[in-house]
Amino acid sequence: MEGLLKVLGFVFFIFVGYFLKRTHILKEDTVHALSGLLLYVTLPCLILVCLNGLHIEASYFWLIGLGLASNFFMIGIACLITRKHPENRLFDMLNLSGFNVGTFVMPFLQTFVTPTGFLSICLFDIGNSIMCTGTTYAIASGTGTGLTLVKTILKRMFSSGPICSYFVMLILAFVGYTFPATVVDWAKIGANANAFLAMILLGQSIRFVMPREQLKELLRLLVIRLAGSLVMSLAMYYLLPFPYEIRKILALIAWAPVPVVGLIFCIKAKCKPSMAANLNSLSVACSVVIVSTLLTIL
Repeated sequence: MEGLLKVLGFVFFIFVGYFLKRTHILKEDTVHALSGLLLYVTLPCLILVCLNGLHIEASYFWLIGLGLASNFFMIGIACLITRKHPENRLFDMLNLSGFNVGTFVMPFLQTFVTPTGFLSICLFDIGNSIMCTGTTYAIASGTGTGLTLVKTILKRMFSSGPICSYFVMLILAFVGYTFPATVVDWAKIGANANAFLAMILLGQSIRFVMPREQLKELLRLLVIRLAGSLVMSLAMYYLLPFPYEIRKILALIAWAPVPVVGLIFCIKAKCKPSMAANLNSLSVACSVVIVSTLLTIL
């Protein structure tokens, strides 16, 4: 019952964010300010608080590879369904793969997981981010090979607040450094605001008004994405050789919505950006319902 009430609290603030957008109390450009605060202030604070002084088992580093493999699984599905329509391949690869970990999974799960569980989210997201920040786009568009591709990926990765935070905390864990209590207390101020900002941001990003001619194609892609998520979620929960807590978290991550970066790359490639925005909204709405439900029963 306590878990259900927490989840309902998250959902409530998502609707608050949507209401504030619809009533124009928060403007469209507020999304950029909220996402900046989330990615470069509150989320790094949360990562510091949760990973400070944490011992890392070597076996957990396989989760980075799992983040990579999960993206390649969805890329493979996109290639399969577009084999007769190659003109759709770029869009489908960008918008069926990837997982919104930073602004969805972490805020949703931060009050439900132990530090070790939070570590598993971070490690998965390292592999996931390698794909989302440029590798998937390079594969899909056929641009960027060799050293150029590596430079592009590194540039995007190390301009990301969460990824830089992951690497700093992992390095500090290896050398055995622990931040003093005062620093952790300061970071908790930002960490405590993370879930609230993320839920408001999710509410701001949801759109329920979509062109009728897009709806059939959007629903088709959404069903494919959800089917892929179901396969991954079951495989992660039942087949992986990790403790129950880690398998549970990975099963939930599989239901994360598609990341916003897919929309950004669609804009860059001039590849149906409005459809990408609408698919992202549908994906967020479905993920909220599914993850909320699973949190109450797992």
